Amino acid sequence: MNSPLDEVLAVNPAALEETYRSRELFQGYRVEPPFALRLDGVGWGHRLEGFTQPRDLRVHRALVHAVMEVLRLLGGCCGYVVSDEANIVFLDEAPYGGRVEKLASISAAIASATVSLELGRRLFLDSRVVKLYSKRDAYRYLLYRARVGFNNYVSTLYHQHLGSKKYTPPLHVMLHELREKTDLDPLKGPHWRSLGSCIAYLEAERQSNNTMALRRRIAAMDGLELCRKKLLENEGKE
Repeated sequence: MNSPLDEVLAVNPAALEETYRSRELFQGYRVEPPFALRLDGVGWGHRLEGFTQPRDLRVHRALVHAVMEVLRLLGGCCGYVVSDEANIVFLDEAPYGGRVEKLASISAAIASATVSLELGRRLFLDSRVVKLYSKRDAYRYLLYRARVGFNNYVSTLYHQHLGSKKYTPPLHVMLHELREKTDLDPLKGPHWRSLGSCIAYLEAERQSNNTMALRRRIAAMDGLELCRKKLLENEGKE
């Protein structure tokens, strides 16, 4: 019987390279900009035991920093964070030639490592690619994710303080009852909790040694105004 080493050395890697590469699922799938990477926390409900529910500022900031890292390493126009979800919009260039499996796996790896290190917990995010068709479509997509995040936030508050998890009333009913029967008002308070935060590069001129230089920095802002500015300010240039 041959030893494992003999078996390994008997393999011709060049002959098998194409065989197994062709069997890689999604390896041929590519996406052209615009598109979004949507990242979601996996099982964060129990993994973040001890943190404030439904939303903890420490978790939110960690996700914001994760989006900043994705923007720095992969590029992108802007990002949006709400609850345990992050979205990064790409308008001009697709890293890794738009290969879907690379975009999803590497973005998830960057975000998972960032939040795990910052929060001191083993946390994971999955990632998927969402095809978009214009800047306005990208902003509409972020509005959609914001609405889902807001609905989930109000629903969680309602079930925590007033109702049974067996029944979820319409959004307007939950809002009315929370405002009438508790001291909670989801429409007030910090917007990062209800509407999330946008992350993007900002440019500003700065004078140095009698010359004007363009300074570029990454920033986060509560709500969707920053994303709206990045996506719709020069809408006519689509």
